[in-house]
Amino acid sequence: MPRNTENAASTNSDEPVEPEERLEFDDDEVDEEEEVEYEEIEEEVEEYEEVEEVDDEEEDPEETELVHEVDKDEKKKHAELLALPPHGSEVYIGGISSGVSSEDLKKLCESVGEVVEVRMRGQGNNRLYAFVNFRTKDLALKAIQKLNNKDLKGKKIKVSSSQAKNKLFIGNVPRNWTEDDFKKAVEEVGPGVLKVDLLKVPRSDRNKGFGFIEYYNQACAEYARQKMSIPEFKLDTNAPTVSWADPKNSDSASSTQVKSVYVKNLPKTVTQEQLKKLFEHLGEITKVVLPPAKAGHENRYGFVHFKERSMAMKALQNTKRYELNGKLPFRMKCRRNCEQS
Repeated sequence: MPRNTENAASTNSDEPVEPEERLEFDDDEVDEEEEVEYEEIEEEVEEYEEVEEVDDEEEDPEETELVHEVDKDEKKKHAELLALPPHGSEVYIGGISSGVSSEDLKKLCESVGEVVEVRMRGQGNNRLYAFVNFRTKDLALKAIQKLNNKDLKGKKIKVSSSQAKNKLFIGNVPRNWTEDDFKKAVEEVGPGVLKVDLLKVPRSDRNKGFGFIEYYNQACAEYARQKMSIPEFKLDTNAPTVSWADPKNSDSASSTQVKSVYVKNLPKTVTQEQLKKLFEHLGEITKVVLPPAKAGHENRYGFVHFKERSMAMKALQNTKRYELNGKLPFRMKCRRNCEQS
């Protein structure tokens, strides 16, 4: 601890010194000595504080090593996924005779170019088919041209482009997110993001609550799908719905995700339970959303969410059969961005 003037004065005299004299003591040599002592002590305190700060920032070596190992494993996995052939390099081969093995098929396809993988499916005569992955898209196209209708152990095989998927549908996206926000979030999940498409509300800065992600290949898409499907994964605070999208286009892909119906012109007194009972004969209902009636409006609207899309389609096809309080007062239609209700 720093010494004050009182301590310094007591070392130079056996007689007690009055407090007033200590306060007025004015010896240049003593002042210089005390200044040096104070400076030395202050330096020691500063050094001690620096040591304490370093100690606070020190991390557990084992924990740090574990994090580094996880990062290293993730990077390795990402590299493996990107090393696989791109989307469009896989072909479907049908009409394979029962005597054909995967090695036979691989040998035939290698006459076109490098084969990465052969996956045989089915069993018995006329049921065998396979998926063959070539190194590039060009080789896959070449295989279709060269091998389609080719004889293989007594049967002509059919070779066509595979319908492998590389696009994901993501629902329950925060409505205030931009496409850049969406892209940043999904790129942190896994590798191979080629394109993101976040559908926007016309004449608005808000999005529709769902979007699409196109990946380099199916392996990258499947990796991301699994990562985003765990309960802990969130987009901001939203738990997203993740599924495969129709590879043709975004519009058709979004329509295949619809599992809810929009019900209009409902009585003001209708309840969620009444609305549920009205449709539950068609299949399992996961949720019924009934917004409060608007002031000055006699009618209401609601959303009925089914477990399967086919159930929602049945509801749309049978609108004339539904009655509520002995009347047929409402209309229904598909709701595309059902995840946000």
